[in-house]
Amino acid sequence: MDSTTPAIRVSRIEKSYGQVKALDGINLKIPPGQIMALLGRNGAGKTTLIDVILGLQNPTNGEGALFGMTPREAIRRSLIGVVHQTGSLPMDYTVLEALRIFASVHANTLPLEEIIEETHLEHLVKRRIRKLSGGEQQRMRLALALLPDPMLLILDEPTAGMDATARREFWDLMQRQAQRGRTIVFATHYLAEAESFAQRTVVIQDGRIVADAPTDELRRSVSAKTLRIRIPDLQRDRAADLLGGLEGSGDFCITWSTAPDENALLTLEAKNTDEAAALLLHIEGAHDLEIVPASLEDAFSTLTS
Repeated sequence: MDSTTPAIRVSRIEKSYGQVKALDGINLKIPPGQIMALLGRNGAGKTTLIDVILGLQNPTNGEGALFGMTPREAIRRSLIGVVHQTGSLPMDYTVLEALRIFASVHANTLPLEEIIEETHLEHLVKRRIRKLSGGEQQRMRLALALLPDPMLLILDEPTAGMDATARREFWDLMQRQAQRGRTIVFATHYLAEAESFAQRTVVIQDGRIVADAPTDELRRSVSAKTLRIRIPDLQRDRAADLLGGLEGSGDFCITWSTAPDENALLTLEAKNTDEAAALLLHIEGAHDLEIVPASLEDAFSTLTS
């Protein structure tokens, strides 16, 4: 397989349900080895896009491929591992029985012991799947997805039902999978997960891609930083004059609050706070400067509001 062939390629994808257009002209190309987050509010089209990519739904228009082949062929070759939020599991089998059954349908698999250890299922191998907690069932789905040693992992809300500790362990595991060169695409509503793990973030709104960029770049380009600084109350007018002379000052969002010590707390939101900070620090008595970078959540809110 050519290493330059995209892991996922979709072109002009549309999907309609009657008069409702769930996907509207989606174009997406994901190279091998990339980690990409798919963000969008409920009903934006994330799960529909994943279903179309996997061949679970046929698009109304457009076409797609996985590693240059049809989804059916890629899945037949065990190139794809999938973790759905609520995918069905063989509830009456134990963890070990289910893993053995699924392993029997693949030509090649990773050793069961390795999968069990990697997904922290060692103490659960004799337990029936119906007895597992929601987070444990998600780990079971991941174990089944990793079993054939896939080149691409597609995860739809993979940490749903997990507590904070389980989510942290899950993403530690995903980091190890990424280091092995797997392509990872995941949809999530936990924006902190996308911010800390994804190299690239795609935002969907009303069935269309409204942003597609490296995660750090997306956060910086869309959202404002927040600057906070304490200034003697008598210097408010001086600060306002300085800020008013800056290019783009009309786009600043400025608020003041007065502390008991007669210092005013100035809070300024702007995409570029560096010049403002340099000017304000020249005011006599100015102190406690803090600049808080924009978060991915800020960018997401801006893009989807």
